[in-house]
Amino acid sequence: MAVSDDSPPPTPEGVPGWPEFTERLRELHAWCGRPKYATLSKSSGLAPSAISNLIGRNPLSRPPEAATLRFVEACLAHGGCPPKTIQEQSRRWHATWTTLATPEKIKISPPVRPARRRQPTAVVVAAVAVGLAGALWGLTRSSPEVSFAAGTESPGPAVARCVAKASTISDNRRGEVWKGLYECPNTPAADVYEFARTGVIVGQLESNPSWFVCWAKGERHAGGNDIWYYTQGDHSAGKRELEAWGFVPGFMLETDLDPDPGITRQCRFT
Repeated sequence: MAVSDDSPPPTPEGVPGWPEFTERLRELHAWCGRPKYATLSKSSGLAPSAISNLIGRNPLSRPPEAATLRFVEACLAHGGCPPKTIQEQSRRWHATWTTLATPEKIKISPPVRPARRRQPTAVVVAAVAVGLAGALWGLTRSSPEVSFAAGTESPGPAVARCVAKASTISDNRRGEVWKGLYECPNTPAADVYEFARTGVIVGQLESNPSWFVCWAKGERHAGGNDIWYYTQGDHSAGKRELEAWGFVPGFMLETDLDPDPGITRQCRFT
């Protein structure tokens, strides 16, 4: 369905950060007539939840690259743009995404130290001898209360890598609505399994970070533990009736500890 006027589609150039980039995606959605997520899902191959992660009330802080480009191309096609325009616009969005994802690093030159004059060998040997003598004297004068034990400091508590988000999503697989999600850093292209064990792959995650609903105990995996995280993949693989809902092994998340301290909800199913 074409837009009602002849205004050109919004472009991403000039945005200073991810919040503004997300707002520009919302403007593109408005430009093409605000089609329903289900409509864009059919043309983009993205799950409605993945589109919500881009332009919904509580979007991901950094939109995933692949999902962004699919969304842009679907909006442009829905707005009636010809293939050549869609290709050119997609390149512009990709260039801006890459610029934001790889900010320019400030190069700091190391301080210039003045050259040292080389001391005669005899002077160096004498200085070393004096230093050793002083160190030995210090040891004999040390207070007995002083401890020389090293490496006894205990490690601090694990830092939560997942952040709670006030989002709501419908889970058609389980027939319930989840109130509150958790955004976690993860390895892109993570497989989503039907159950908390290796087996049927029902979807893939393309985003990073991604949202998760809860954690569960299941089969021991390559990460050395048995923690899995329940989520919905960005697109389906097998058993499409599950709509890509399933479990991701803990080693695919960039967490210091599994389950991550930031995810306070435990799944009561596996």
